[in-house]
Amino acid sequence: MSASATQDQWLKTVVEQLCAREGVECEDLTDGRIALEISYKGENKKVVLAVSDGDFRSQKTQYGQIRKTLTDLGITEGLTYVAPKRSRIPLSQEMLAARAKQQKEFDAWQELWRTIRQAEKSLDVEFEIIQMRDYY
Repeated sequence: MSASATQDQWLKTVVEQLCAREGVECEDLTDGRIALEISYKGENKKVVLAVSDGDFRSQKTQYGQIRKTLTDLGITEGLTYVAPKRSRIPLSQEMLAARAKQQKEFDAWQELWRTIRQAEKSLDVEFEIIQMRDYY
């Protein structure tokens, strides 16, 4: 059973968000797959995804691979950003800019997590709908 174009678009959206992140190297392989090498806090992990694969089971597995890779790297889902405590020394513009950049990066990783979860939920819903159509 193959997935719809909507499901393929979700996977492409997740891959685009990953490729846009700093520390993620994207490589198009000759067989149509994409190799992602994710670097985070000194650790590297590699994931190979078949973007055009429309099978529900394989897409579910690919989302699982992405989630496991992110978790192994220490990018945890569902956290909220807590800024470092302020010191008595006034913050310079460079320090403020660095904190803002750190928060923006943190928020982008959390947005990626949300997109992955939305894609998985959409995949499950569409699979159930197809199962019900086949049944009735």
